[in-house]
Amino acid sequence: MDGSGSHKLRPAAADPERGSSPVSSMPAAPSGEAPQGAQGLILSSSSILDLSQSGLHQLGEIFRIPNLKQLHLQRNALCEIPTDFFQLLPNLTWLDLRCNRIRALPSGIGAHKHLKTLLLERNPIKTLPVELGHVTTLRALNLRHCPLEFPARPVVQKGLGAILAFLQACAAQQPPRRGSASPERLLLHYLRRSSEVKMQRLEAAVVLTGVT
Repeated sequence: MDGSGSHKLRPAAADPERGSSPVSSMPAAPSGEAPQGAQGLILSSSSILDLSQSGLHQLGEIFRIPNLKQLHLQRNALCEIPTDFFQLLPNLTWLDLRCNRIRALPSGIGAHKHLKTLLLERNPIKTLPVELGHVTTLRALNLRHCPLEFPARPVVQKGLGAILAFLQACAAQQPPRRGSASPERLLLHYLRRSSEVKMQRLEAAVVLTGVT
């Protein structure tokens, strides 16, 4: 692990999922030190770990904290997230990656069962993985100042629900090969599918009300 900063733990009492919006309100300042194991592994019994502003350039195989719920990695120099990152942290609910150099998220995020808050502000991310649409527990997604091209701006402007629905629609396409269709065709597919769903709901409402 490359970095000169210390590894800090936030007090367990600080819970950013309660109270104010997670995008506009951050938890209290960290304190304390996280114990480290051999070969750079971070071993801790705490559910909250703060590695913000630690000069990190890569994560590598550093996490062995299955009970970790909140991880703060903002304001580092991270360029990528390991492919097995979300598998190693199965109970994570809060992940702050703001102000890094991350260009993509691993597809493994789609198998996560507990993630609620994902902060990606000020990262050069252009594409969200379609697998993110399967993270139905997600309640807050911060994409401010990210040069997103996929999903397209019209989808992003509609909010989290529209983003997840769009990614789900793209993942459901056949054949299920990533990169097999352009962002424009995927957007058209999403809009067409949304229109079909609205029409089906309208037809159902007509049948229920007896209108002909």
